[in-house]
Amino acid sequence: MVIPTHIRRSTDNASNSSNNNNSSPVRAWLTSVESWNDPNRATEATNIDAVLGHLGNSQDQAVSSAHIVDTAKAFKALADMSRSPAIRQKLTATTLPQVSSQLLQRTQGDLAKRDSDHERAEHVFLLVQVLRCICNLSADNDEARAEILRHGGVQAVAAVLQTVSEVWRQPLPVGQAAFGAALNVALDNEACAKALVDAGAVAAHLKGLSPEAAASNDAYAVWPLISMSLDNLCEGNRAATAFEGNAHFAQSILRSLARLARLISNSEGAEDSDASRAMRGAQRTLLWVMCEAMEKSPAVAAQLCQPESLLALFDILEFYLTNGVPDNDDDAQTSDSEEHGAEPSALPPNRPMPQAANRYADAVTQAIVAISGDDSALTTLFDSQSLRIRLLGILSADRGTTQDARTTRLDGMAAAAALCLGNLARTDDHCARLVAEHPALVRTLIHEWFAPRSTNVRTRHAASGLLKNLCLPAANKQALADFGLVPVAYANIDTMVVPIQANSIGILRHLLNGPPAADVLLGMFHPMTNCRGEPSVAMKDLLAVVRQTDIDAIRCEGTRLVAAAVKKIYLARQSNEQKTRDLLEQARGLLEDADNRYDVATPLVTLVVVDGRRHPLLQQESLVALTVLAATHAQNANHVRRIVELLSPANALPQQQSAAAGADADADAEAGEEEQAPPQPFSDVLQAVVRQDDGVWPQAALQAKSLLKSLGDQIANDPDNQRNFDVAGLQVLQDDLLPLLLQ
Repeated sequence: MVIPTHIRRSTDNASNSSNNNNSSPVRAWLTSVESWNDPNRATEATNIDAVLGHLGNSQDQAVSSAHIVDTAKAFKALADMSRSPAIRQKLTATTLPQVSSQLLQRTQGDLAKRDSDHERAEHVFLLVQVLRCICNLSADNDEARAEILRHGGVQAVAAVLQTVSEVWRQPLPVGQAAFGAALNVALDNEACAKALVDAGAVAAHLKGLSPEAAASNDAYAVWPLISMSLDNLCEGNRAATAFEGNAHFAQSILRSLARLARLISNSEGAEDSDASRAMRGAQRTLLWVMCEAMEKSPAVAAQLCQPESLLALFDILEFYLTNGVPDNDDDAQTSDSEEHGAEPSALPPNRPMPQAANRYADAVTQAIVAISGDDSALTTLFDSQSLRIRLLGILSADRGTTQDARTTRLDGMAAAAALCLGNLARTDDHCARLVAEHPALVRTLIHEWFAPRSTNVRTRHAASGLLKNLCLPAANKQALADFGLVPVAYANIDTMVVPIQANSIGILRHLLNGPPAADVLLGMFHPMTNCRGEPSVAMKDLLAVVRQTDIDAIRCEGTRLVAAAVKKIYLARQSNEQKTRDLLEQARGLLEDADNRYDVATPLVTLVVVDGRRHPLLQQESLVALTVLAATHAQNANHVRRIVELLSPANALPQQQSAAAGADADADAEAGEEEQAPPQPFSDVLQAVVRQDDGVWPQAALQAKSLLKSLGDQIANDPDNQRNFDVAGLQVLQDDLLPLLLQ
């Protein structure tokens, strides 16, 4: 480091003074170090103890104008020697951690009392060398860190970051030394990191990464250091309290992210410059810190629940989708095409799917979802005209059919916009307003973003989730059916992308509870084109999915749709409209068509047996549907015969296994443990339900008795028809189940 001229003069004066008076131990040691040129000899106890003793016991003299430069030179020499691991351990055993901590506190306090640059220059020179000494001494050295913490050195580093203006005005070397000391003294050290956070160092780090604090290009050279230190401070849950206690932290991070995005975008042709690389590194760190803080602290997310915050996040998302660096980690690679869909078990229907090989865009999307999902700001965000215009503008854009950089960016923006709008449309009023005021947008969502011809599964998933929400209010159901939502949902029933499949089934189930129910049911038996462009029938696809899936959510949700369809079709007489009754009668005729043989009884029985204990409400719904089927007229009693057939132990249901359970079973098999037990026979489950074993719902017990009574009535009313029933199942019904009705 070059010593300023006025300091060199002070050094000369100090040397003359030292020659005239007794030379201090520091000056004598410095002279010897130059002649020895041997760090081991310089740090021997006989040589170093007197120096450290003098610096610790005579601080007034050490920082006086006559000796301050010598003191700074001594710490510079010690800092250079501490680069060696062996010398570092040797110095740790001395009083150097204590002395450096004390002098750092003294120097920081002295600087607070001095205003002019001339008065501050010598103390800044000393400050830098003491910070360098602490930085190097604490590198991979928990013993030194503990001593520095015990003597107040860690808190002193935080005080320097907050009070010494040269940290910002002279990032090289002052800021570099200060943030380097903060990084090394707390790196992977819980106690020191906590002490820095408690002392207010997080705010100083955030200020350091703010573009407004970059007084010169030298500031960008320090940003990687600040980023690493801030990353360390915010590891785990250390900084949550600091963020919660200061409402400006989250907003300041967001402003810096937005400002950095603009600076990087405007620096065309300078992508490889040191400043650009530093800005990108700072941007990644700030994004990580913001997302971690939001995840660990709801209070932090609440600070960002403003329309302006979401607008800024969409700007940042667009930046990453346009300029983001792809993540090449194998575990971060995902595909946007349905043919190479992500693992179904890893993608629950109510969560955003990951961006393709761009975890930064994914992180911003997660932040948008978290903020828009906050109930406290739901009305404020939905009523924001500027936010709504931005969301509608994104979703209304013409995507086109060519897959290029533009469509990739638009797909990512549309996915985030649909997720955000889906979160905001979580009340009947919001959903109704959206459909009534923006019908063109709803049509675009259905036919451009949700339709199978759109190959981007993230956007299709987000759009399907929004449309599922819009189906909830009674006022929207007919309008959505008129917009053409039903055929698109049919086509997505057998998609391999589980979240889209779940939302499609949910959409159809919601529409069954409204005016378009009859049209929806009748359409399920008519030919259509599925998501792969093949001719199919929606009811056949639904029954095949329910039968074959190993995803519990799909099996349960699909069976609920089957149960709802059965009840609507066979209870058609309860409708007040003749047209509806006629349509449902047509659907019943197609369901009972002998040539197609739609087996709706098996999935209902499967849900009662396999999932009933975990989902009593679904068990109740399935028992109701089975009771309705059991009341089918004997001349069209295919469903009744199938139910009786399933009562036979010989016709046990195949073992159902979820994806997670399958993985556990494989692990158990490797460990030599027994495989998962097969499901109980249907007759045993019915007996347990009737007896109300193990907390069975009373309503379920009553419904099971109604089912048995209906089956018994079918047999009693037509004894000659008994030969058409499975013999073993009929015997179980008569011998084991019907007697339960008499108890």
